[in-house]
Amino acid sequence: MVPHLDGRSLTIEPEPLLIERGCSGRPWVALTLDAGAGSEPTGQILATLRERAVHLTFFLTGNWIRQNPDLVRQIVTDGHEVANHSLTHTDFRSLSDAQIANELAETEQVFQETTGVAMRPFFRPPYGAYDRRVLLTVIAQGYLPIFWTLDSLDSVGDPKTPEFLVERLTRTLPTGDLHDAILLAHCGSESTAEAMPALLDQFASLGLEVRPLSDVLQ
Repeated sequence: MVPHLDGRSLTIEPEPLLIERGCSGRPWVALTLDAGAGSEPTGQILATLRERAVHLTFFLTGNWIRQNPDLVRQIVTDGHEVANHSLTHTDFRSLSDAQIANELAETEQVFQETTGVAMRPFFRPPYGAYDRRVLLTVIAQGYLPIFWTLDSLDSVGDPKTPEFLVERLTRTLPTGDLHDAILLAHCGSESTAEAMPALLDQFASLGLEVRPLSDVLQ
């Protein structure tokens, strides 16, 4: 039996999209780096990535871009993707829809003025904090909200050792579950900078290729 649906009384609410994993079907992993606080280790991270010819996706705040224009230009020159992490790293749940739109637009503008190129249409909420309204507002501004499959914990609690971070990002999940995984770390973390060479080596030993976010979302 097929039920009869009365279109006059039926309302279908759109469900917001929050991406936690890629869909390429390839042995690729997206290592993403958020920037909103410190910047000193970023140069070391970029040097390692340059040496290995590896490209990542950086989620930058507008204020971080303003404070570190040379680093931001180097990120772009080195071929990395840059996406939106808000202007002020404020919990978007505390903002109005108009304030959210302004945070996104102003970050886009300062990035364009600094580099001459456009941001990727990806957004990661500060603190990973969101609700349905936030996601729908972000989507209405033309962005895909991006979460993560696995958090390195490099910004949580006490400072982590490089060894902890390598173990966390390569051994927490079975290797098969790392295919198309979106991993979160921070470019202001000294431990992440120190862990990067060993981390890239370990991914390679597992048959995984580190790729920008847009690749794993193909």
